[in-house]
Amino acid sequence: MKVLVLTADANTLVYHRGDLIRDFAAQGCELVTAAAEDYPHVREFVASLGGRHRAIRMARSKINPLKDLVTMWDLWRLFRSEKPDALFAYTIKSVVYGCVIARLAGIRRIYALLPGLGFTFVKPVTWKQKILGFISEALHRFALKRADVIFMQNHDDLKLFTDMNMLPAGVPVHVTAGSGVNMDEFAHAPLENDADIAAGRIRFVLVSRLLISKGVRVFAEAARRIKQLFPHAEFHLVGPFDPNPNRVSEHEVHDWVAEGTLIHHGMVKDVAALLKTMHVFVLPTWYREGVPHATLEALATGRAVITTNSVGARECVKLTTEGETQREDGEMLMQGENGFLCQPQNVAAVECAMEWLLTRPDQIASMGRASHRLAAEVFDVRLVNEIILKAMHLHESAPRTSALHHESALPLAA
Repeated sequence: MKVLVLTADANTLVYHRGDLIRDFAAQGCELVTAAAEDYPHVREFVASLGGRHRAIRMARSKINPLKDLVTMWDLWRLFRSEKPDALFAYTIKSVVYGCVIARLAGIRRIYALLPGLGFTFVKPVTWKQKILGFISEALHRFALKRADVIFMQNHDDLKLFTDMNMLPAGVPVHVTAGSGVNMDEFAHAPLENDADIAAGRIRFVLVSRLLISKGVRVFAEAARRIKQLFPHAEFHLVGPFDPNPNRVSEHEVHDWVAEGTLIHHGMVKDVAALLKTMHVFVLPTWYREGVPHATLEALATGRAVITTNSVGARECVKLTTEGETQREDGEMLMQGENGFLCQPQNVAAVECAMEWLLTRPDQIASMGRASHRLAAEVFDVRLVNEIILKAMHLHESAPRTSALHHESALPLAA
C-alpha cells in the first residue's frame, strides 16, 4: 500500500507525526510525504524509512486565490505522478484542497485529520472574518464529503461540526487524544528533592510559536507581575517568531528580555532536554487547538501545567471535584490534579496559578506525577496511532482500553 502524507508544515512530519509515519513504514507501506518546505532534516527522516519527500507550493496562513490555484495545480501533478493508494492529509489547507484534488485524481482512499480549527471557526467580529468564515465553512463541507474517514482531535470540535452539520452522512469519524506523545522520547523526569524548587528558583516555561493567541503576551505580563513578588522565579519563552498576522513581534520579545522579565531561547531542537530543566509548563492559549503538542510533551515529562479552559487546551488538566465546581461557577481559576485551568485572556488568573505554586512548592512534584499519569493513560502516541491504523485497516489489533473512550467510530448524520 502506497501512502502519501500531506501537510502544510514540513516540520510536523518529524516532530508531530513522526511516530505515525514510522508506524506506516512498519506496516509495510510505501511512503511519500509532501509539504510546503523541502528541509534537509525532513528529507533525511523520510528517506531513513524508505520513503521520499516532495515539496509543493502552499501558503500556510493566508488565503490567496491565485496562490491557492497554484497549490491545487501542484497537488494534481503530485497525485497523478505518485498514484498513491491512500492520502493521509492534515492541517486545514491540506485537507480542504487535498481531499478534493485527490478524489479528482482517482486516489482510492482519502483520510482527513483536522488537528485544530484555529481561528477558522471562531465567532467572527469583522466583516472580513465573516466572509472568510463563510468561505472556509463551505470549503470544509465540500472537501469532507470526499473523505473516506475523518479524524478529529477533541470532542469540542466534533460537537461543533456535528451541530453545524459539517460531517457527511455515512463517513466514520474518530476522535483521538490529540496527536499523542512519545513516552520514551519525553521520558518522566521526577522533581522530588529538586534543589532549585526548595530554594524558590522555580522555572516556568512556555513552548509555542510566538502568537498572541497562544497567550505569549499573557505569559509575559503575568511573569512581570510575579517577578515583583518572587524575584528568584524564572520565566522561559521557547519558540520561533512566526509570519502569521497574529504574531508577537521581535521588538516586544526584545523588550521583555531587556527588562529581565523572561529569557527567550528561540527555536530549540531538543525540547525534551529543555523540559527536564523546567518545573512548570504554561500555555495561556485561546487559539482553537486540537490538543497542543507542546503541552503533551510537558505532561509526559512530568511537569505541572497552567493552561486555559479553552478548546483542546482543557484536555490537558484533569480537574479535581473542587475544580469542576469552579468551572461550573465561572471562576477565573480552576484547580486540577496536575495543574490549573484559567479563563482565557485573563492575566490575573495565570498570575494566581503561578503564585499558588510558588507559595506551595511541595505541590509541584506531585502535580508533575499526575501529569505523567495522564499522559500515559490517555495521550500515549501508541494509543492514538492504534486508532488511526485500525481505521485505515493497517492494524488488526483493537486499541487498548484506555483509548476507547476517546474514539468515536459512528457514522454521523449530515
